[in-house]
Amino acid sequence: MLKNLFGKKRKALDKKQSKLLFLLYFKTAYRTSYFYCGNKYIAEEAAQEAILKAIQNIEQLIDPDKIESWIKRIAVNNTIDIMRKHEKLVSLDNLLPISDPAENSPEYIIDSQETVDAISRAIDSLNPAMKQVIHLRYYEEMKMKDISLLLNKPEGTIKSMIHRGKMIIKKKLVEEGHLESTDSKGGIK
Repeated sequence: MLKNLFGKKRKALDKKQSKLLFLLYFKTAYRTSYFYCGNKYIAEEAAQEAILKAIQNIEQLIDPDKIESWIKRIAVNNTIDIMRKHEKLVSLDNLLPISDPAENSPEYIIDSQETVDAISRAIDSLNPAMKQVIHLRYYEEMKMKDISLLLNKPEGTIKSMIHRGKMIIKKKLVEEGHLESTDSKGGIK
């Protein structure tokens, strides 16, 4: 799609193209920034700056098919810069749990909230790099290849981190009694 924005010759985007780029990628940049800081104001500022930098430096994008990863990387860097400026440590406690609103029974809601809390605690116990990869894969629903590009790590490393992270999460859920250990290999199906 981006190829259609500026064709074969790389050049600065006009006002209409810039607006389209903003509309297509602002939410992605915002969600990525919010994941890192948990603060909607910092995330909004970082996302806006990311889109502005992308528009200003579009000719530096080598592969138009990787624009989303490129913008996410810019958003992450902006978030880190803004947080350093504010000298503020922000936790991931503000992540919203994933739940299925279709189930309305009180028993399910109580049980599912306890499970969501247990999963959140288990994810929180992971080292920062593994927590980041798990979040990108399962909350942001990114492909392994895109995570690899975003974090500038080999795809095999990303797969290994996800596998180890899932095993650690499962072990913690089994220890807390939220999950029965049925798989001898320790994986989550």
